[in-house]
Amino acid sequence: MKQCKVIVVIHRFGDYILGGFVNYGQVIDHSGNQVIYMVNARGHQDIKDYEGQAARVHELADIEDYAVLETLMKNTVEEYGPVDLLIAMSEYDLINAAKLRTQFGIQGTSQEKVALYRDKIVMKKRLQADGLRIPKFLDYTDPEAAIAFAEEVGYPIILKPKLGAASQGVKQANDRTELEEALASIEQANETDNYQCEEFITGPIFHIDGLVQRGELQFIAISQYVNGCLAFSQGIPNGSFIVTDRLPLKNRLTRFTEAVLHSLELHDGCFHLEVIDRHGAEAVFLEIGARMGGAETPFLTLELYGVNLCEEWIKIELGTFEKLHFAQTGIHGGLLQFPEPPCVPAEVVHVTSLKGLIPEIFHEQIPVPGEIMDGKGSYYHISGRYMFRGESEAKVEAAIHKAIDLFRIEAKPLEPSHI
Repeated sequence: MKQCKVIVVIHRFGDYILGGFVNYGQVIDHSGNQVIYMVNARGHQDIKDYEGQAARVHELADIEDYAVLETLMKNTVEEYGPVDLLIAMSEYDLINAAKLRTQFGIQGTSQEKVALYRDKIVMKKRLQADGLRIPKFLDYTDPEAAIAFAEEVGYPIILKPKLGAASQGVKQANDRTELEEALASIEQANETDNYQCEEFITGPIFHIDGLVQRGELQFIAISQYVNGCLAFSQGIPNGSFIVTDRLPLKNRLTRFTEAVLHSLELHDGCFHLEVIDRHGAEAVFLEIGARMGGAETPFLTLELYGVNLCEEWIKIELGTFEKLHFAQTGIHGGLLQFPEPPCVPAEVVHVTSLKGLIPEIFHEQIPVPGEIMDGKGSYYHISGRYMFRGESEAKVEAAIHKAIDLFRIEAKPLEPSHI
């Protein structure tokens, strides 16, 4: 039996947000295995403390260049033998990692299976076939078909990239005029093949984050959005609070999660699922990612539960995962992000700190005067990032709304040349 494994890690994290969040040196036995890293500049900086333990470190100018990844993998196999495991934590590396696994016969998520977690059309067709409730949808091909679909299901209508994340590129059309304008922008951008049309479902939206091993849930946290990701992309604060006190809802959404994971064959790893609760009685699938949630989600999970989603995910893939021990009750928390000012590019003049005003806030990250907001901050380099801990679910929700009411940022517009 082969004892020493050849393990390839594709790693792009390493900025001031996610730097140090996952420590491969502690999770992977580098002395007993051949560990090869493929990193970008930020990722290289992130593994500096233990890169000397690695068999090889390759820094790539473009970590998404598949031809380069393929060549490095061929060289790795020639030098070290067949690769036993390929680890890729980022949403943006999942497809390339799956292609490499398929091409080089590596265990784990294959090119065919990764579509279940990345392509929104593929995932919904599978769930629909298995009888789970999904929004009515159309694989977009031309404006006429999209308009006919909208007239059938009714407005508003959602236009969504098939492979998108964090609501990037998502458009909501409230009537035919808005739909025609949105479709024209898609056609003009030559994005026809990348879009789908989707029925608008009314109801609160939840994100469900967890770990699954051999088909069994090992960790789950169900959170209700305040405003949501689409609102954030439109300049509105986005937050969420963990469902802890509404046990019937928590149990119902847990069962739905288990059914989704089973249908999509996501038996091992980390997941981020989004669901609408229609009329307080029916869970409707929105989308899923086979990775940890973004924004403050992994940091809040670590703070409240002591669970590092990235590192536990790696342990599941390595076969070294051990049952987690954390408090099942009495944990109430949430998160909140304020988007960049609408006048970007802009220089921050003043931001009001909320940490002393709202007792539930235990973490605050705000920009300092003189800092430049360039419109590319995603969920991280933004006007404000907060984590909450409270005595109940309701108190955390109230604290989030209070923070939204009290938050203020002043910024002055800059010419693009000043960035």
